[in-house]
Amino acid sequence: MKTSVIQKSLITLLFATTITTAQVAPTDQGFTDTADLPGWIISNQSSPMGDSSWFQGTSSPIIFTAQDGEPNSYIAANHRNTRSQSGTPGTICNYLIMPDLGNLESVSFYSRSRIANNNFTVFPDRLYMVYSPTGEINTGNCTDGFGDFTEILLVINPELSNSKDSTVGYPLTNWEQFSANINGNGRVAFVYYVEDAGFYGNNSNYVGIDSVQWVLAPTPVSQINFSPWK
Repeated sequence: MKTSVIQKSLITLLFATTITTAQVAPTDQGFTDTADLPGWIISNQSSPMGDSSWFQGTSSPIIFTAQDGEPNSYIAANHRNTRSQSGTPGTICNYLIMPDLGNLESVSFYSRSRIANNNFTVFPDRLYMVYSPTGEINTGNCTDGFGDFTEILLVINPELSNSKDSTVGYPLTNWEQFSANINGNGRVAFVYYVEDAGFYGNNSNYVGIDSVQWVLAPTPVSQINFSPWK
């Protein structure tokens, strides 16, 4: 049976509506509420485990406020991700895994740390951005690797420098934007990875991540299913 003109019009309208809906899918995360992050996964693999993980940023200007939006609308992690035992430092290895977003072209985000409360000392922080080409999300302990996240996209402060110059160490006074090309269907994760960390360590203080944005790779025309009807 042939499809009537009216049926064709309704089908075309339905298809157009579906495409429009797909085009307005979220492409950013501002962390207004870190308790409501659909698809995001937090996995703290620090050793020994501390009493904090990734958490809602603070609105206190003494720490720092968000890069955009409400003062506390960012996600943060700190030196308490690991617990120091008998004066011995620990190792922070805390994953913030992005949702399965399909074929990604690139991801960008803002991050910063801070100077210690004495307004002089710098306890260095470090953040990895890693990629799992298979999309699997098994995490490593950082020291021996990052599990399924076998590709390192970028590292902020790889040498754990305590320099107050953001071109050498971690940004301490302002949010700075970082980005990486992806070009794949895998999963991306941020990993707060710091050795000699915790209350008794020489490293680790407090890091924030805000305004994560991603660009989806365009779907090839050959893969677009326009309509099964004539």
